[in-house]
Amino acid sequence: MKKQILAGLIMGMMVATPVWGAKNKVVKIGERPESLTKGFGGKYYVTVMNSPDKEGDAVIKVLDGDKSKVFAKGLNEPKGIAFTGKYLVTADQTRVMKIDRKGNVSVLADKKDFPREVSFLNDVAASHDRKSVYVTDMGAISKMFDPDKERTLWPLDSKQAKELPAQGCVYKISIEDGKITDAVAPGQAEMPGPNGVGRSGKTGLLMGDFFTGNIVRKTAKGKLRVITKGLRGADAVDPDGKGGIYVSSWTQGKVWKLTNNGKKKEVVLEGLKSAADFYLDRKAKKLIVPDMLAGTLIFVDIK
Repeated sequence: MKKQILAGLIMGMMVATPVWGAKNKVVKIGERPESLTKGFGGKYYVTVMNSPDKEGDAVIKVLDGDKSKVFAKGLNEPKGIAFTGKYLVTADQTRVMKIDRKGNVSVLADKKDFPREVSFLNDVAASHDRKSVYVTDMGAISKMFDPDKERTLWPLDSKQAKELPAQGCVYKISIEDGKITDAVAPGQAEMPGPNGVGRSGKTGLLMGDFFTGNIVRKTAKGKLRVITKGLRGADAVDPDGKGGIYVSSWTQGKVWKLTNNGKKKEVVLEGLKSAADFYLDRKAKKLIVPDMLAGTLIFVDIK
């Protein structure tokens, strides 16, 4: 208990620290923001989970300048969010929801529609043609953490790590009819618990494995390749279109930029309580990072 209290005090003292020297804008957005995207009207839309103990109180907020308001409601625990041009799509625990431009929420894929038992749906990325979305299922997330420590993953050389089942996968879901197929099937030793997913080119994917910290690329030919290791707690992962890849860590409170095919790592932001699923705004040259436990969005100027 003393360790948990001390850890809580330390986390409470941490502040978002820019590494590139710029002073970051911080916007208070609500209780437990998780993910955001640019959507209707070129505005940012943010999943705000609110109370962890109450279903149906989560919302999607729209940010207008530094002010926000509720755009859609009635969700449970919305995690990742993506924009297809016609809909916002978010993973909501064991289902995937779509939201139209008026804020109307409907089910795209329910728990019973998936080909196997759904564990923990998390990140969402739109396909190149915007006719479908990619959604990660983290698999055996309940077996990843040491219950005696706060937000601490089991060591990679531990018995628990060796026994962790590789149940995580990535689904591809059609926007038109909700058809679900495997983009990456479960059983991948290098990726037992994928959290983040981002599109790489027209048909490739980038994935961040939460437990191992592996950043994995799926090529257009369907092969998986680990491009870097050690970024444990990996949450969002997204390429910048110029050879760089941004990765956040929920457990470490950091954001990195990877270059040289993942061989070089540069810390972009650190000191967050929990760096969640960021949005990379290439046009505005901004990285907007939700700090879930702090209830804020941090705007980082990128190179």
